[in-house]
Amino acid sequence: MDPLEQSRVFLDCFKTNVNPADPLPVRVPIYNLKYDEIEAAIIDWSRTYLDQFGCPQCILTPIIRNVVEDVLSYCKENPKSCGFTGHDYKTLQLNQEVISRVNHICTELLDNEKLNNLLAQVCDERGLGEDHPDSAVVPVVPGNKIHFSRGMKHRRRRMEDRHVCLPDFNKLFCTKDSEPTAFYGVYDGHGGQEAASFAASHLHYYIAQSEHYPQDMEQAFRDAFQKTDELFLEKCKNHYLDSGCTAVACVHHLASKRIDLAWVGDSQAMLVKRTGGEHVYKQLVHPTHVGSNLASLGEWMDSSARSYNSISLIQDEQERIRAEGGIVIPWGGQFRVNGQLAITRAIGYTSRDYVAIHTSVIILGNRNYKPFVSSNPAVSLNRCTEDDLLLILASDGLWEGYSEYMISMFVLYAIRKFPGK
Repeated sequence: MDPLEQSRVFLDCFKTNVNPADPLPVRVPIYNLKYDEIEAAIIDWSRTYLDQFGCPQCILTPIIRNVVEDVLSYCKENPKSCGFTGHDYKTLQLNQEVISRVNHICTELLDNEKLNNLLAQVCDERGLGEDHPDSAVVPVVPGNKIHFSRGMKHRRRRMEDRHVCLPDFNKLFCTKDSEPTAFYGVYDGHGGQEAASFAASHLHYYIAQSEHYPQDMEQAFRDAFQKTDELFLEKCKNHYLDSGCTAVACVHHLASKRIDLAWVGDSQAMLVKRTGGEHVYKQLVHPTHVGSNLASLGEWMDSSARSYNSISLIQDEQERIRAEGGIVIPWGGQFRVNGQLAITRAIGYTSRDYVAIHTSVIILGNRNYKPFVSSNPAVSLNRCTEDDLLLILASDGLWEGYSEYMISMFVLYAIRKFPGK
């Protein structure tokens, strides 16, 4: 279907199924938000809400940008109506204003003239029909999805992980990019969903807001990870939260074929190549932020082609923790930070009350995991070749269950077996 037909199908579905009286159509956090945090939340809530109705990408971004402009303007004109308490914003009240604006804009688009004007604006912004250098515009085939995502809960009572796919990253956040960019992130939550949810809605926003983006991606990543961590730790203190999450984030520069990655913890990313065989994959993220790796270092080296450079990085992690006053000790068959956490870098993790069996361990270390569990990410800047076909990002649940080779071959088989699916 062309963009106009996709949009009409979505708007018909929206008109049929929307419930304006629903008090909570999307989940909101328990904590309040500061003014410089609400734009990221507005975008996240709008995107989540519109995804429920199958909003096509061609109008998703312009609808969200209109909602952001309307709500931010209204927050300045009438802050109390948006939940402003004098210090921050109540998320439930702000969310209701956001959803109301989304409903209003989508209802207006049922008018064919307004829908045609919006699509014409999108075409103008993309530069379709004009002459551009080959590097300036990346052709996008309507309806041709360039990513696939899925989250699955295993044995935990609640789903604590989150993932984000933003194929129009530069348009959605009005970045200074000179080419189309996309953002993808995977957040593996522990001890609750709050850290993963906050990172999934704010990390990419602070990447786009960094003064170093896009010319210095390494520093932009570091700025964003550390700011996200600092803001969430403040909420942990105010609301007695103790959750944390690992993260792997990717900014894909489409025209220049660059894939820039940053990560904390044990989530990973790898490239899968078009040609099969022994070298069908290339690991871009190495799990050097895992305290347990040295427990079976020989096995870890034998299991796949790990470099001695990676071993040195793991040992450096242990030395960093000891230098900052923490310890890495064996507990339950694994090396753990302060005898508890199996990862050495993450977003969140303040403190947690443990049962008596862990009391002796608490005495050995500090109940507060900071600064031992750092939010300073490792960064990998890469340029794709013609042989690189796709990128896989996933939490440790996938990599612990299957080898990189098996994952690569399975995905290649599925693509060839079910083309276009």
